[in-house]
Amino acid sequence: MKPFLESAARGGVLFDGAMGTVLYERGVFLTHCFEAVNLSQPELVRQIHQEYLQAGAQVLTTNTFGANRLKLDRHGLADKVHEINVAGVKLALEVAAGRAWVAGSVGPTGLSLEALAGPEGVTAREALEEHVRVLAEAGVDIVCLETFTVLQELEIAIRIAREVTGLPIVAQYTFQENGLGLAGHTPQLVARRLVEAGAHVVGANCGGGPDLLFRVTSAMVEAGAPVLAQANAGRPESVDGRTIYVANPEYFGVFARRLLKAGVKLVGGCCGTNPGHVKRMVNAVRMLSVESGGSPSPRFGGGAPALEGQPIPLAERSDFAARLAAGDFVTSVELNPPSGLDLAKQVAAANELRDAGVTTINIADGPRASLRMGNLAMAVSVQQATGLSPLLHVCCRDRNFLGLQSHLLGAHVLGLRNLVVITGDPPKMGPYPHATGVYDVDSIGLLNIINGYNHGIDPSGKPMPEKTAFVCATGAEPAALDYDRELRRLEMKRDAGAVVVMTQPVYDPLKAERFLDDAQGLGLPIMLGLCPLASHRNAVFLHENVPGMQVPGYILDRMKQADAQGRGQEEGVAIAREALEAVRDRIQGAYVMPPFGRYRVAMQVLEGYVPARRAPPGDGAPESGGLPRAAAENAP
Repeated sequence: MKPFLESAARGGVLFDGAMGTVLYERGVFLTHCFEAVNLSQPELVRQIHQEYLQAGAQVLTTNTFGANRLKLDRHGLADKVHEINVAGVKLALEVAAGRAWVAGSVGPTGLSLEALAGPEGVTAREALEEHVRVLAEAGVDIVCLETFTVLQELEIAIRIAREVTGLPIVAQYTFQENGLGLAGHTPQLVARRLVEAGAHVVGANCGGGPDLLFRVTSAMVEAGAPVLAQANAGRPESVDGRTIYVANPEYFGVFARRLLKAGVKLVGGCCGTNPGHVKRMVNAVRMLSVESGGSPSPRFGGGAPALEGQPIPLAERSDFAARLAAGDFVTSVELNPPSGLDLAKQVAAANELRDAGVTTINIADGPRASLRMGNLAMAVSVQQATGLSPLLHVCCRDRNFLGLQSHLLGAHVLGLRNLVVITGDPPKMGPYPHATGVYDVDSIGLLNIINGYNHGIDPSGKPMPEKTAFVCATGAEPAALDYDRELRRLEMKRDAGAVVVMTQPVYDPLKAERFLDDAQGLGLPIMLGLCPLASHRNAVFLHENVPGMQVPGYILDRMKQADAQGRGQEEGVAIAREALEAVRDRIQGAYVMPPFGRYRVAMQVLEGYVPARRAPPGDGAPESGGLPRAAAENAP
């Protein structure tokens, strides 16, 4: 495995979840010392570690959180400090067996700030030093200081760990429900102080569910150190007299991706979580790992082969490409494949969009990681029925390195030239919770492969019998929380062969203008993404649950007022048209994602931005080689 700090800096590292919660669920009473289970029931602790490893955890945390002398003394076990900690480390190391890092868990002494400042503070320091030293000598890979509510005690623990060991130090603070520390400290201040004290990784755990941890840890990113977020499974609530945590594993999978997209590098679970929660976070972590080149397991890099010669000119690859090359304003509407076998509705919608003057349609690849007909079949049917040249989404999630290449070559033979290359959302929804995200390459790696094809070179560097004529679009998130990373990746995508950018929807005009200013130097045409809001509820859902989409408060207010008047969808169309009009002179196209498949709503958004329909030449059938007829014949 790579060094922990190297992987932490790149991002996409997955910690395990709770130990105490799972021990309690398996029969260990709350009055019992959980750390003493290392001695009394070692097979139980070993089994829990094994389940976390099988779920995909890359860091196993020892069952030693409260194994300092002061806390053990409350159970009459002060003389067992060394024995309990060594046993906890041994159990985790045996399970990890080089496949995961082992983090030695160190919790607070339980003393207040006032007590720490008095004579008891010396005893607390000695207890922390003993705890850290025993774990280090037992062979842990990382010192993990967690669930500290007194900032000064956490700073003391960091300095002790720096003094007695050269291991990486993870320091996690626990915030209150209001997002501040016990003494009113902000997340930014806490992060800075932890870095100044000597922590290598900072973060937060416990205290609340994913919502709270997202707020505090995304704010800690600006301190510059890698940030770890370990949320509870929500806050405990009483349901029918039973105390439960309400954030289920699926919820954790969604929020893991939000955290990682916000710049948080490491994620895991805390109270109330179990191997099921960790398993749902695996695909989000794997996606970021391959994007960052930081997965501990070997992955295909998908790097660029050495290229020689020139690809087929852009204008000759497809009618969509010809329009781009000519500087025409292009429009695309997203239609999703059906969940069944009948394409009649999709083909009829494509015909209606074509007749309205829309340049093309784009077809998602397993949208929302759900089971649908393959978009390749739909794209061929639409192309044959309408004469349009569809944009085919190609997602890195569902096919391995060889499967992606076979899929692409097959698409080319069938006359499909226009591709939207995306890494893809991790599987998280629907009735197939155990579907695995593959991610042998990310979108940049796949763009490099396709660029090689267009030059007649395969990924191994060998010449191909013919060059391909693919046209590659790529995505961008103008409202990305880690905005600098988004711009860096966009530049890499351009260098890997992307010829047009299709943005995520932007509802804040200032963010749209900022992105267009910063992307201007890339020299790529930009198609503005538009998702007309259907209702206030729809707007709130997008704002709170979809990474990269932020809906400003005044837009939410507009939608709420419009809903009250029974005109929510109409207002959503108006907002989308305003966004398009505001930047019309700075973009080369619009990409509409109609809510709930309501394609006629997209036609309303684009009214006045598309040319009147012109009859296609001849019968509109593809010319030889499967390409639709030249764009010039249908150009506006």
